[in-house]
Amino acid sequence: MSAEELAAAIAARCESRVNSLTREIVAEHEAVLPGFAELHGGMLEVETASTTRHGVRLFLRVAQGRGSSDQDMRLFRERAAQRMSDGVRLTTLLSGYAVGYRAIWRMLCEEAGPGEEAGLHRLGELMVTALERTMTAVCEAYLLEAELARRGEAMRAVARLLLQSPPTREDPTPDPGVPGVPGVQALAAQHGITLEPSYRVLAFTLRHPGAPPAVSRRRHAVQGALDRLAAQPVLTLFDQHAGHALLPARLAVPTAKLGRRLVEAAGPLHAGLASADSLTDIPATSRQAARIAQVAAACDRPPGVYELGDVLVEFHLSTPGPAAQALSSRLALLEPSLVATLEAFFAADFDRRATAAALTVHPNTVDNRLARVAEALQADPRTAGGILLVGAALAVRRLEGFHFRQTV
Repeated sequence: MSAEELAAAIAARCESRVNSLTREIVAEHEAVLPGFAELHGGMLEVETASTTRHGVRLFLRVAQGRGSSDQDMRLFRERAAQRMSDGVRLTTLLSGYAVGYRAIWRMLCEEAGPGEEAGLHRLGELMVTALERTMTAVCEAYLLEAELARRGEAMRAVARLLLQSPPTREDPTPDPGVPGVPGVQALAAQHGITLEPSYRVLAFTLRHPGAPPAVSRRRHAVQGALDRLAAQPVLTLFDQHAGHALLPARLAVPTAKLGRRLVEAAGPLHAGLASADSLTDIPATSRQAARIAQVAAACDRPPGVYELGDVLVEFHLSTPGPAAQALSSRLALLEPSLVATLEAFFAADFDRRATAAALTVHPNTVDNRLARVAEALQADPRTAGGILLVGAALAVRRLEGFHFRQTV
């Protein structure tokens, strides 16, 4: 048999060990690579295992003469970019691949029998070639992502300055940390970033943001979704729980489509959208958009993007003041079962039978409770005036328990 045939025979005998070897390699990663065990569990158990399994199978396939293509490197490139975003050092990443290839070599040596030395020699040559090709793909993808990250830092710096309040005529004293529009324009020009004359400001909050690696991924997913919708890099600024994005006003992306894409990319989130006619309007507009997002979340609206008109009443009622306190105090007069009945009555669009079904009571019980509410509040929730008053009071009650975060 030729060296190639012997190599193929040894590789074929290793096929049944792919899954067990994958588990060994992942375990060795955790044992010998600094910080690996602290990485997000989903990444450790799913992504690392799938990448390792792909690499082992790819090498065995090549060793059996079935060849490979540049497409086979795609997963390695994607994982390298993700690891860079996760903050994994390139040296740690490359060490992980070295761990994997050493494990493959040990397996090949264990499977090789007497008289198959030439095949093992050929496998060694193939392994050096595979290692070189894989390392090249990983390094290129990692460094490209690092360059994109540096570009992203410049864009975030510009976004941060645009979102901060500039000096006004009433308060002309400039804040050293807020250079105003000319300073932002100069910084943007320095980094080759073209500013639009007007923007639609998007502010969003993430439900259950999770551990730092998971947060980083969701940010990356949101950024990617926005960039694809705009067909250009979008100015964004994120923190642990929320973020802002500046969408060029000339891009007419429907709100519903924007909401679908964001939820598909990053999971459940609430976003507010408002228009800034000029760069100086962006800070105030961003606060309005953030308030819209928080009101939508507080009112338990479905995940998506909301504009002011979608939450107009709730937005108005979310501002603390004597009127809101007076509305809230009205419901405090009612026992819990009556408040629950009102919530169900409004949710059922004032249908007493649907309300009764939701509460698992008789429709007459609903009527009795609504009558008691009317007597206690001096406002009948079955009349136009009562609907306005009680609806506003219920909205204030929902908003009271929500913590409205300070935004940029």
